[in-house]
Amino acid sequence: MRLAYRAARLAPPARIVWCDGPQALAGLAVSRDDGRNVRFQLVDRLRRQIVSQIEARIHRKVLAAVDSAVNPADTLVTAAAEAVIRNVPEQNLSVLGQLRRTGLSLAGVLQALTAPRSFSSCAAGSHDLSWLGAYDYLREVLGLHAEAEPLRGLMQLATSAGWLLPHEHSCWLAERPNMLCADARDRLHHASGPALRYPDGWSIWAWRGVEVPRWIIEQQDRITLAAIDDQIDVQVRRCMIEIMTPARYVALGGATRVAEDETGILWRRNWLAADAWAAVEVVNATPEPDGARRHFFLQVPANLHTPREAVAWTYGMRAEAYTHLVQRT
Repeated sequence: MRLAYRAARLAPPARIVWCDGPQALAGLAVSRDDGRNVRFQLVDRLRRQIVSQIEARIHRKVLAAVDSAVNPADTLVTAAAEAVIRNVPEQNLSVLGQLRRTGLSLAGVLQALTAPRSFSSCAAGSHDLSWLGAYDYLREVLGLHAEAEPLRGLMQLATSAGWLLPHEHSCWLAERPNMLCADARDRLHHASGPALRYPDGWSIWAWRGVEVPRWIIEQQDRITLAAIDDQIDVQVRRCMIEIMTPARYVALGGATRVAEDETGILWRRNWLAADAWAAVEVVNATPEPDGARRHFFLQVPANLHTPREAVAWTYGMRAEAYTHLVQRT
């Protein structure tokens, strides 16, 4: 942390405190004694300075190619960061609140008007430091040690801390999560527990990328037709049906048969004019090697009119092309 502060031309903080998670970080009572927030100087401004120095040695296109190859977009890390930002308590200090911290001097007024106020603008997480990977590569592989040396402090922080909240005289660091689970598409997901959890126990529950209340994951027997109808959030409602399974939802009378053809049966449930759920029930015409015919449900958009359209949509093709494919096979 001290290396990072010095690289940003800041005096090292007098106090460095570890927290067990971002919730504790966001709930801190920062006082005037802690000084102003220096996230911009520590991360953003320092990055701009290093980029300008590196570009003097390496063409911008080469730098961009290295960045895309060494630092590909990590959708899971980004999803976890966005979930944290959505769920931590926001202080959002008013200008008056900032003035109480900084005083009524001209410098204090200017600082109060320009100071970051939200958690996402005051703190930095792993997603904010992922760009360091490209510069670590430039240092270790291409030998740009002197140019990348100012980043050494941030690089060390990126390997050990989850979030940081830097101020002039105090800096708080938060631990990394001790649980981070995803599905095959790198969406936050856990079928029986929290998808994201920190050492202090603060957790987020998610089903295929959708944040859901804890009970939906850990008390699935409470998911009933009435509970589904009472759920206001459309995405959460669809997760509840998926956990219950569309087959059971249909069997319990949750949906109405709206169409049937040689492909299967289209089921739909309308709550409001623009709020509906649909699934296609398919029985494979071609038997498996053991003679059994696969019977399954696929959740589909509610604006489709026939099972053939629904299955074609699932495979990303037009209904006519799907029909032609079925006829050929």
